[in-house]
Amino acid sequence: MVLQNNLSEKTLKSPRTYYHNSAKRPFAVQELGYNADFSVAIIGGGLTGLGAALALAESGVNVCLLEANEIGYGASGRNGGLVCSGYRHDQKWFEEKIGVTAAHDLWNIAEAAKKSLHSLMAKYEIDADYKSGLVFAAHRPTLLEWLKEDAEFMVAQYNYNKFEILDKDECAKALGSDVYYGGIKDNGAGKIHPLKLLYGIASAAIKNGAKIYENTRVLSVDGDIIKTTNGQIKADKILLCGDGYIEGINKKTDAKIMPIGNFVIATEPLGDDILPNASGGMDTRFVVNYFHKTFDNRLLFGGGEKYSDAMPKDIAGFVRNNLVKIYPQLAETKIDFAWGGRVGITPTRLPFVNKIGKNTFISAGYSGQGVLLAPFFGRILGMALLGDDKYFNSLSALKIPDFPGGRLLRFPLLTAALSYYSVLDKLP
Repeated sequence: MVLQNNLSEKTLKSPRTYYHNSAKRPFAVQELGYNADFSVAIIGGGLTGLGAALALAESGVNVCLLEANEIGYGASGRNGGLVCSGYRHDQKWFEEKIGVTAAHDLWNIAEAAKKSLHSLMAKYEIDADYKSGLVFAAHRPTLLEWLKEDAEFMVAQYNYNKFEILDKDECAKALGSDVYYGGIKDNGAGKIHPLKLLYGIASAAIKNGAKIYENTRVLSVDGDIIKTTNGQIKADKILLCGDGYIEGINKKTDAKIMPIGNFVIATEPLGDDILPNASGGMDTRFVVNYFHKTFDNRLLFGGGEKYSDAMPKDIAGFVRNNLVKIYPQLAETKIDFAWGGRVGITPTRLPFVNKIGKNTFISAGYSGQGVLLAPFFGRILGMALLGDDKYFNSLSALKIPDFPGGRLLRFPLLTAALSYYSVLDKLP
């Protein structure tokens, strides 16, 4: 039976994703049942929030984390599991928009996130099924030329020499699909089991003294007072780390971060002819198809977006339409898991990392790049509170505008704009 999760199900404690079915939760639920004072309160139990909690707890800070459901309920337990290099824009784009020096600073932050990820997994012995070798595949010949030029640029200007350029045959041999015109293989990127990673970080945070309160929905934030369904908290500093699930807490955040629906499936276990020479792949479409092979040999595939809370009636069928365009041989393959979830996006598709009040900070809006960035950006928030704000200052300098149209019109305006790019994806 295909297990489905609806985005609008407010009472579901844990989405029934492949990740939740294959990751063992190593700690008990803690529930807030009293009023309490903390130095720092974190709202949101995903990779950002847990990354911040661990960084602060390691330094002896009295910190708590509040999660309305279970940790990993949001994007951290529903995403595509790809650890990508950089951001949603290439470095040439950054150099044109913010200058060469600032562009290098941002790239260095993203590379530091990789080092932090591997250091974290080694230090706390977190086995999250990481494997390197991610293919970025061109769905048009002109985009293959762009990928080649970008790879050469990154070697020359950023000393990033982990790309392999793949021609059409080499790309087909890597992915087990001949529909692309070639691509690049990034050996500094890869795939991971995000929920195993999150559970490992949570365990480390708890061992270091952090309090994690699940099933504790935040009702309001007024200055340093946080009212929840299980009591009231007073905190000197507040971190908002809910990404696509943070709506309704702060108007400034709502104006800059909007949730869109994204959908993923996991097949039955397969043979070795799918992704034989790559850990995973994604393509050059604006609405990206992304996929990787799990540790138990399933193909986990994400594709398609919706710019509202309305879920497809048949998520498995909705995603299979994209799957068979890349892997037609899987047209009759059984799909064991299918789910949807929210991705937080910004108008620029760049993360919103900033101070938004006297004592309130935020990191969200990863626009699909959060598997790598979120744990480290949470750590960056924690470091900033501890006095090391170098990375925070670079990220908060990014100008993130409000979505046009306000809260009522932003969905229809975005749908119209992004539908245009979806049409372009279909052109030869």
